[in-house]
Amino acid sequence: MERGLVISSGYLYGLQQLGLDAGAIASWTRKENEFTAGQVKLFPERLRGFLSVDPLQPSAVDEVRYWQNRSELTGLKLHLFASAVDLNNPAHVASWRNVVSQAAAQSLPLLIHIGGGEFSAGSAGIFIQEILPATAPSFVQIAHAGGGLPLLNDNYVGVLRRFADHIDRDDPLTRKILFDLSYVPAPEQGAEIQAALLHEIRRIGMDSFLFGSDFNVLTIPEQIGMLQRMGLSEAELQTLRANCAPWVCESPKILD
Repeated sequence: MERGLVISSGYLYGLQQLGLDAGAIASWTRKENEFTAGQVKLFPERLRGFLSVDPLQPSAVDEVRYWQNRSELTGLKLHLFASAVDLNNPAHVASWRNVVSQAAAQSLPLLIHIGGGEFSAGSAGIFIQEILPATAPSFVQIAHAGGGLPLLNDNYVGVLRRFADHIDRDDPLTRKILFDLSYVPAPEQGAEIQAALLHEIRRIGMDSFLFGSDFNVLTIPEQIGMLQRMGLSEAELQTLRANCAPWVCESPKILD
């Protein structure tokens, strides 16, 4: 493996099920991010690292700011569903915007898991209009092509379709959006859903997609098999093999 991205799971300490208070969440999030930074530091030529926070925590902006100008962690991972973010809640939107604005001010790319639960095409519209303006000029990678667990198939396709509608008309808000194909399509999704996903992927264009497997949920060979069964052509698979995120590769095709 010539290049790799190591992603902190610090956002998980904000899970409501854990019942941690704000101080404990801040402390454990810092430890998780420091652990990730330490792993990246072992192989600085091969690895890049992303820190992570729960964007609803009062410590989130300070945690992003703490890593400013540090070479180990050069991006930010956010997980909307795990952090119980409600885009219909103005306070949640304001907290989210504060965090991504701080990341953008530090020129950090963002990897954002938006899907799962009740996240729908309407939610994607709010995300595009309310959150994406605060991410400029950073790249934003949408995890699982807008999907996530638990899967709601109609919502899943609708989310990707909403992005495709904006990209199709060259909306400036979506010009620096990339999508990864981790766990896409999911093994439990039937041929009809797979065909609908493939249609939206082709509308967006393969140059905007990155390979991923969500290992160890799906191994890399299993994920390649799922993509082949979805119906990607050999040329599309070759494009996917060649694509590399700008923050991982020095001369990525995606920037040509």
